[in-house]
Amino acid sequence: MKDSNRTIGNIFLQIALGLLFVVSGIWTVQGANGDDVAYAIKSLFNSDLAGILCVVFGVIEIIAGFFLLLRLFVNLNTGLDLILMIIILISWIVMIVLVDFAGKNGLFNKLDSVNEFCGFLKQFSMHLLVLGAIIKVKD
Repeated sequence: MKDSNRTIGNIFLQIALGLLFVVSGIWTVQGANGDDVAYAIKSLFNSDLAGILCVVFGVIEIIAGFFLLLRLFVNLNTGLDLILMIIILISWIVMIVLVDFAGKNGLFNKLDSVNEFCGFLKQFSMHLLVLGAIIKVKD
């Protein structure tokens, strides 16, 4: 992260993203139903493939979380830093597609009531907030 971006807001944003990814990754690796990614993967794929995808996506989230937290203390002004941030960004976009569009409660599935649609919009907006935070921290 550039020194000019070391504001209190950006630091808190980066800590929040790092912790979110670490915890979410641990839940996903464990296959917990409480994690949106694991829930969406299990609703789209059979049990064997879903288990493998949960572990892969969970490990990516854990690595991304630790990387974001490490960036607070170590200046990584290399091409690797940019590549890892782009991987995090792409992974989060994939998660949005899996959870918010293709998942069991996603837009492409039947939303029977206004209440379900409002729930979808709330979840989608929270995921977009995280996407915006990733873009902000990436700069």
